[in-house]
Amino acid sequence: MIHSSAAPGFSVQGPREPLVARPGDEVLLPCSVDSAVPLKVQKVEWRRRDSDTLVFLFSEGESRPESQHQRYRGRAELFPQEIPRGNFSLRLANVTAEDTGVYKCAVHTAQGSGETTVELKEQERLAVSGASEPVDAYAGGEVVLNCSVDTNVPLQELEVEWMRTDSEVLVLLFSEGESRPESQHQSYRGRAELFPQEIPRGNFSLRLKDVRTEDKGKYTCRVHTDSRSAITTAELKELRFSTAHIWLLALPLFALTVVLLTSVPTCQFLLKKREFSFYLMSCCNSKSSQCPLVFSC
Repeated sequence: MIHSSAAPGFSVQGPREPLVARPGDEVLLPCSVDSAVPLKVQKVEWRRRDSDTLVFLFSEGESRPESQHQRYRGRAELFPQEIPRGNFSLRLANVTAEDTGVYKCAVHTAQGSGETTVELKEQERLAVSGASEPVDAYAGGEVVLNCSVDTNVPLQELEVEWMRTDSEVLVLLFSEGESRPESQHQSYRGRAELFPQEIPRGNFSLRLKDVRTEDKGKYTCRVHTDSRSAITTAELKELRFSTAHIWLLALPLFALTVVLLTSVPTCQFLLKKREFSFYLMSCCNSKSSQCPLVFSC
């Protein structure tokens, strides 16, 4: 919380709202003294409120850069020409993510001491990306639809929705730091899931199992923060048959072919055997001398 405190005869003023900066930016942390009479400033300290790290020190009429924490050397300074006017604002250059937090500006004078605090936040970053090409899948198999999130927003403050683009059917919801399978459409329950171990890395890719014909189409990965939204799309374009499915379809046909191929010689043999039997019977009935002698009527 940002606050200011006053000593008899003067008050220390800071900004009413948090400041926002991006990595690499230069930012001004305001701190000024409001006084009706000239003040003899003895010391001004800028510190991190969370760790009490000394960011900058002005003492005995001059800056003391040798006293500041090494992480702020060469990056944090006051404006010398503004100090006589009671302006002790801090210029912080080359801002990093580690610089975010609350800073305290404490002013010590012969009349007393006062302080104010300034909160520095990193500007919200949100970018979402996915696959550039449609993906294929095998019927009955599984497929991964890519969605990568680059953000500095905590997971607890993110909401990620996987939706069918054409029908707005909710495939999967991630909210308040965890998946919400109870919210997804019943046709995707038990089939659509994220990769829990990948979520802290910003990977919100969707794994879809037991792929069906009706799963074909476009999907949207929509990411929300308190102030921004971003999306990417993925397309499941073609369902192919796996090797197992091909064998299941081909096996009956193969078996039928084998039966047909093996039955032809058998039929021919039986037919010839039957013809020969008729021949023998006719020979016996006619008592012909042409009949084979090896057979007895």
